[in-house]
Amino acid sequence: MNNKIAVLLTCFNRKELTLICLEMLYKQEVDDLSVDIFLVDDGCTDGTGAAVKDRFENVKLISGDGNLFWNGGMRLAWNTALKG
Repeated sequence: MNNKIAVLLTCFNRKELTLICLEMLYKQEVDDLSVDIFLVDDGCTDGTGAAVKDRFENVKLISGDGNLFWNGGMRLAWNTALKG
């Protein structure tokens, strides 16, 4: 049996912290578990989205317009994850 979870993240100009978070997530070893990661880049100007694309190709990167803030970004990540 393969269990699946979704990890929901949202960020605004937190490139280094976001990359560290994703590195730690991918280092986890849990048997019989698959992870889908959904990250909302809410208009970052520090290159967060590009850095994530370069280093973590499996992350589902969602673009925001800079006006989502944390709550709106998480809601967008949730709705995107629900669609599969």
